[in-house]
Amino acid sequence: MTIQSFAAALPQSNAEYCARFGVRQQDQEIIQDLSTEPENLMSFRNDGGIFNGGVCWWHSRFQRNIFYLSLFRPDLEKPKSIQELQLIIHQIRLGSSVVIIPGYANLAEFTTENQKLIQNELNDWQLYDGVVLGGWIDGLKGHSSVAVSEMQKMMSELFDYVSVKKKIAYEKLQIKGITSHAWLVVGIKKMPSGFDIGFIDSNKPQMSQVYSYKIDDQSFFTKSYGNFVPYLEFKREEQRVLDAGKVFCGIKSSFTSDSNAQADYELDLKEAAL
Repeated sequence: MTIQSFAAALPQSNAEYCARFGVRQQDQEIIQDLSTEPENLMSFRNDGGIFNGGVCWWHSRFQRNIFYLSLFRPDLEKPKSIQELQLIIHQIRLGSSVVIIPGYANLAEFTTENQKLIQNELNDWQLYDGVVLGGWIDGLKGHSSVAVSEMQKMMSELFDYVSVKKKIAYEKLQIKGITSHAWLVVGIKKMPSGFDIGFIDSNKPQMSQVYSYKIDDQSFFTKSYGNFVPYLEFKREEQRVLDAGKVFCGIKSSFTSDSNAQADYELDLKEAAL
């Protein structure tokens, strides 16, 4: 079973990039269609992190930033130094502007060749969020099961976010105890018994998968994670990277101030820890 969509390549020109802001439905779905091609996805799985516990949150957010803000230019020369590559990778993490990635045709190629540098950035990102911005690791909590009515409300919000507003959703997966994971929702389809949800899991990042939610479910369940509840989070971050793309294409005249962007960033983190 698959979520139906059209194959698309990550943009290699300004015109290709800005096409996503067109008025046609297929234009607005470009950002989600990118997820159907393995060449647009991270080539390596969730790894590393504090106590080797993984960096699933940051792996997923890095992938989403690529969907929203990357411009691959294989016609240009590759960066000549590690410092140049590190700067590009850090700019992807920041998500404050469109990032030109010279010398590479797609993300699979870029991440295969620069896995170690990207992993180091993801490790640093996790450390920054967890230590510099306030110890969310100690405070992480949530429910691995909720009332049927609450789950239905959450799924309705997810459907509006992904299917109606055409966004890529970041969801924290709250497993029993303080354990959590994350995935990106790239498509959702109404079914007679619930929703089929298309997602990218950083533990299997080179393919999109489908989870079937039933309207009477109190939790999601997989063999790998057991019972868990998916929480839609980092919505401010999504809006920020979307706005950065609009600025690049001349659709939005100004960007959020650094102070406002930092405040929104910290609010996203605070909500993720609740």
